[in-house]
Amino acid sequence: MTNSGRYGPRIAAIDEEIRSVLAQAEPALQPFYGMMLYHLGLDMARPGGGKRMRPLLCALVYEALAGDARPVLPAAAALELLHNFTLVHDDIEDQDPTRHHRPTVWSVWGVPQAINTGDGMYAASRLAVQRLRELGFPADRILDFACLIDRACVRVCEGQFLDISFEARTDITVERYRAMAAKKTGALIAACAEGAGVLATDDPKVREALARFGDDFGQAFQAYDDLLGIWATTERTGKLEMNDLVKRKKTLPVVIAFEKASPRLRAELATLFAPPAPLAAESVERIREILDDLGTREQLESEIASHRTRALHALRGIAALSAASEPLALLEQLVASATGAEEPVGSGSR
Repeated sequence: MTNSGRYGPRIAAIDEEIRSVLAQAEPALQPFYGMMLYHLGLDMARPGGGKRMRPLLCALVYEALAGDARPVLPAAAALELLHNFTLVHDDIEDQDPTRHHRPTVWSVWGVPQAINTGDGMYAASRLAVQRLRELGFPADRILDFACLIDRACVRVCEGQFLDISFEARTDITVERYRAMAAKKTGALIAACAEGAGVLATDDPKVREALARFGDDFGQAFQAYDDLLGIWATTERTGKLEMNDLVKRKKTLPVVIAFEKASPRLRAELATLFAPPAPLAAESVERIREILDDLGTREQLESEIASHRTRALHALRGIAALSAASEPLALLEQLVASATGAEEPVGSGSR
């Protein structure tokens, strides 16, 4: 996400709220919470553990509707902690050694401690939601918000199940993949947008528009992430180049390729993906060559642009309800940068 200085004060406020949720005075437990802070990049004087896209989305939507983001900071912190609980576990499941250019929690402290750290972050996210009770929100709105993010969490876990199961298959259709991505990635992004609306207003039309906005934003974001996993540099992602192919993941470009390929090429792709991960370098290079020849990147870029356009259209539909132009402008910039509209894929800027 480029030019993060535009969001600097809001990110700082979110990070301070997260630190407050994770504050622990008992010396024996400092290492436990220290693992959470490490994963979040909050153990450093200059944080570097992620873009805070999801809590920013929540804070900016609420600010656009209510005029002040400060009351919704506990909700934003809850969403970030929930998201990162899934990432700690995802790193274990994928055996990823690095995230954001740093060793992952499991690779430093071992799998058992990493699982427990992720579980702790999930529980802490629930406690962050309870902080909303102290800020004057109506009880029914807090309950609606809690229900919304619980449903999103279940959908994320469902999506992760499907994603893992896809790794051993070569018959995944584009539609099945999109349905998986809508759960694994889109559900939580949609909950960030809709959740802010739930806390800000009782208007069902606004909530529905925000859910549509979040859903299309999530689809565009996941498709762009799939693009980065094959065509981005290590400097850009903090991971090995073509990491998704090395891990034989059936991301959207690969699924598109299987659908577009001739029977001969499809058989070759199936053979290349057959060995267990990590795939050999020559196999990875050949797979990407096939993807390039089939024009999968261009098709993916078109799909990203389509979802981005629909997301922005839904966002502009609620603009008439907001007197705050700055958060709406920042939301549009957030969508653009998080889906690749502002920078080339090979860029190392963050």
